[in-house]
Amino acid sequence: MTMDNKKRVGRYDLLDEIGRGGMAVVYRAWDSSLNREVALKLLHPHLASHKEARIRFQREAHAVARLHHKNIVEVYDYSGEEGDDIYIIMELIEGTTLRKFLADRPGGPLSAEAAALIARQIFDALATAHEQGVVHRDVKPENILIGTDGTIRLSDFGIAHLAGLDQMTVTGQILGSPAYMSPEHIELAELDARADIFSAGTLLYEMAVGTLPFHGSNPHQIIKRIIEGYYDQPLGVNPSVGHHVAAVIVRCMQCDPENRYESAGMATTDLDAALEKMGITSPLEELVRFFEDPDGWEDGKRETVVLRTLALGQAARKGNRLPEAMDHFNRVLALEPGNERALDAVAGLSRRRRLHRGLERASIGLAVVVAASAIIWAIISNTGTQGSEISSLNDGSTQNRKAQNPLSPTDGGLKKSTTAIMLEDAGVKGSASKNSSKLVPMLKYQLPRGKRKVVFTPHPMNVEIEIDGADRFIFKTTDRSRMLPVGKHIVKFIPVDKRRMPATREIMVNKGDDPMPVRIRLKWRPARIHIKSNVNAMAIVEGHSSGKTNKPFDIPLDDEPREVVKIVVSAGGYRTQTRQVTIAAGETVEITLNLPEEGSAAPP
Repeated sequence: MTMDNKKRVGRYDLLDEIGRGGMAVVYRAWDSSLNREVALKLLHPHLASHKEARIRFQREAHAVARLHHKNIVEVYDYSGEEGDDIYIIMELIEGTTLRKFLADRPGGPLSAEAAALIARQIFDALATAHEQGVVHRDVKPENILIGTDGTIRLSDFGIAHLAGLDQMTVTGQILGSPAYMSPEHIELAELDARADIFSAGTLLYEMAVGTLPFHGSNPHQIIKRIIEGYYDQPLGVNPSVGHHVAAVIVRCMQCDPENRYESAGMATTDLDAALEKMGITSPLEELVRFFEDPDGWEDGKRETVVLRTLALGQAARKGNRLPEAMDHFNRVLALEPGNERALDAVAGLSRRRRLHRGLERASIGLAVVVAASAIIWAIISNTGTQGSEISSLNDGSTQNRKAQNPLSPTDGGLKKSTTAIMLEDAGVKGSASKNSSKLVPMLKYQLPRGKRKVVFTPHPMNVEIEIDGADRFIFKTTDRSRMLPVGKHIVKFIPVDKRRMPATREIMVNKGDDPMPVRIRLKWRPARIHIKSNVNAMAIVEGHSSGKTNKPFDIPLDDEPREVVKIVVSAGGYRTQTRQVTIAAGETVEITLNLPEEGSAAPP
């Protein structure tokens, strides 16, 4: 009987299908023993016969059964490993998913406060799971259930990983949803609780900003952006997110796990603080009110949020925290574009910034002039009698001037005086008039060269990276970038796998605020073939290059480190011979192959 035709599994009567995923189908079912409705998650038949899938399903049951929290779906029963039907019995949540709620919501993102109310419940559930050593690994809107009572529930620990146990993944397969994955998850590294924190931060970004931080036309583009850690800052996309919620998002989404929150509970604490600043002190009650009437709740909170954000901006301005103050005032204008107090405050901050920049430029110019004057004075003081030499130059012949004037063209080039060199070293350019030997100082302030973040993306990833012969480090998800001065740099990539060839690359780091990606694909070392033969013959490797017998020759490899190839060996007056051999990167294959003469008996 097919799964769709089944009406009963164990002691459970299947009523209707309420969800379907890659591993299982979820049914509303009736527990005939305890007389109650439950959710029955039934493993797909084609997976039920798969040992690893059974083990993973059993692991979900064991992992979640020990988690008891108001924001985690409760597990009641498990079928066990025997029998054809493999299933988990869970509490039935009447309601919808966060994915459907967001999709059905018109008019853009949630308010920052609403997003924070939902996210804090997710972080709270994760904190309990992490304390029990369970990493969810697939936090996304589809796995967040919203009950009719306004309760948030985290579900589907189907690919959960018990901390301390070996990971169980299909070879080469990434388990989870790419758009919400942490960089270390994509690279199949060992995961801990901070991977879930990254995913929850991505979800908070989506709710509050209105779009996913990492997006692309295909999963490969999304994965590439996550690994590079490049996304638009939340306040740059949507200023109404506000300074404090944006700070939580940014900290959750740090590429380096060490820079994220140490625990999900810390994120909950910061979200509670952000809500409290907006006058929300009872998150659970407010969340219920929000789901009763989302638009009405947000409209009712807007005036309070505007007034409190204005106050935060004024306090930040008084504390000389100007960027924070601008964030607050920009949020007010995003929520209420015509707010006069915010407009006046922004204008005042802009004037203040211009004044600061003007003072900085004036200070820099004054410093340069003072430094140049000091250098010139020192040069004049130390030249002593050089004044008389200059006078003699003025009275001398053209030939004399050419011989003695250090600024005169000689041998097709321009010699520089010691004075000019010293001035240039100080950042002051010197020039001489054609009709006079008088030195005219041309002041030019040279700004610092600056630095830029360079993100390395080698393939494969198990390489060592050396920069300018000094900084050498092993590439990891947590150590994959460097702040490099603007200019040229020599980067060496040394593969850990000795079958790969090292590579050297010259990169030019230009000025810019965005991270600069550096990608490289390390090639396989060529395979080598040495055919020992009774005659010098031509050897053609089908699909590759050719060579000669009795002399080793290389075969470049593109995609795979090992390949089965066909070799055709021929020479004039001899019968052509063929062989099939396996070649491997960095290895030499030796073959003894004698060619019979034409007309002779075939070799045995």
